[in-house]
Amino acid sequence: MRCYNCGCELSEHSFCTNCGVDVVLYKKIIRTSNYFYNQGLERAKVRDLSGAIVSLRESLKFNKNNIKARNLLGLVYYEQGEIPAALSEWVISKNLRSKKNLASDYIERVQSNPAKLEAIENAIKKYNVALEYCKQPESKGIDMAVIQLKKVAAQNPNFVRAHQLLALCYLAEKKPDLAKRTLEQCRKVDVNNTMTLRYLEEAENMLHPADEKKKASPKQSSDSETVTYTVDNETIIQPVGLRDHRGSNTILNIVIGIAIGFSVAFFLVLPARIQKEKAAAQETVKAIDTQLDAKNIAIGELEQTVSDQKSKIAALTESINAYAGTEGTLLSMENLLKASAIYLENPENFLEVADYISEVDESNWTDETSENYKKLYYALKAAVGPNVAKSYYQEAYNAYRSKEYPDAIAYLESAVFFDGTNADALYLLAQSYNAAEKTEEAKIAYNKVIELFPGTWQAGNSKTALKKME
Repeated sequence: MRCYNCGCELSEHSFCTNCGVDVVLYKKIIRTSNYFYNQGLERAKVRDLSGAIVSLRESLKFNKNNIKARNLLGLVYYEQGEIPAALSEWVISKNLRSKKNLASDYIERVQSNPAKLEAIENAIKKYNVALEYCKQPESKGIDMAVIQLKKVAAQNPNFVRAHQLLALCYLAEKKPDLAKRTLEQCRKVDVNNTMTLRYLEEAENMLHPADEKKKASPKQSSDSETVTYTVDNETIIQPVGLRDHRGSNTILNIVIGIAIGFSVAFFLVLPARIQKEKAAAQETVKAIDTQLDAKNIAIGELEQTVSDQKSKIAALTESINAYAGTEGTLLSMENLLKASAIYLENPENFLEVADYISEVDESNWTDETSENYKKLYYALKAAVGPNVAKSYYQEAYNAYRSKEYPDAIAYLESAVFFDGTNADALYLLAQSYNAAEKTEEAKIAYNKVIELFPGTWQAGNSKTALKKME
């Protein structure tokens, strides 16, 4: 942990031993940020991606410069299929620390596959189109949304929001079995997503509704086989078979008439109505097909226009870079002037000077490049080089002991760049390459140690290492 005021390494004391500033509250803030980062890391390991996002955002609230938390947040977004959000976090991380940052590798891996980027862009467009379809009141909108969302799920299987919207459409169409299957795929990506669990509970309720109590009225039956009634003062008992059946015959005739009416309607009237409805449906389908063809043509023209505009923008950007240079001579001169100003103001601030010197690209130098410009560059590099190399070597040594070989390699490459006479740095770089299984780089580094530092113990160990590799 470094002091926020002077950048010096902090000790266990409550103040900075270099500048004397009080760092008690600062240490608490950094520890709290690290606590939430560790919590987010643990949640991400068990695929609780939603919980990991909450923890990592809390970590960045306390320390927006927490590079590890920001990079991990980008990875979680990437795993959820939120590629733009992931790239946003990695770009911010890269701007905070331009060197020795894994965010650069993540961005490069994503941008190195243009086909996948285009597929992701198309998936996001189709998701937005499906969202607009869902806002339409007619059921046809939901059908069109389902078609679009199925394509999105095929292009970006980890896009959690698309799967959730597809499940919601299935629930609206009373298809809880399909909704449950889609939500189970969401849970494979993010096990504790609140929205997924809510939709899953709704699907379960639709699949297994509560049993309603059936209320049946008791049937009244009579075991009596006779009918008893009184005439004057006499009681007459008459068998059931002698009752008058004229009322039941009337009811039977009515039922037969109704059945005949239904039969006439079913065989004569209903087919004509069905044929009429089929014709109307076919006309509707034809109209929809015509509209879709027109929309597809318009979309094709718009996509062609967008492609042409992108080509023009790329050509203009290339022209601008050729004149101004995003990594050209003008920017290199600006970085060298900043490095000179910082060194003149405070020579002890050599790490910041080194960052600007690293941005100076020697490959852009031509025969017309000023000799004074080159002399100033080499003079500044020589002035801060040994101190920078020692600082980077110490960081690399700690990373090497922790078996974090990529970090060690990054520090050591910078150390060798600033001080080519540092035998320890070059030899440890060769060792780091070897431990990271980068065989060819390790061989080159070992041979360089033997060539530049003959007779030293580093050269002897390098020869032994080469023999073992062979």
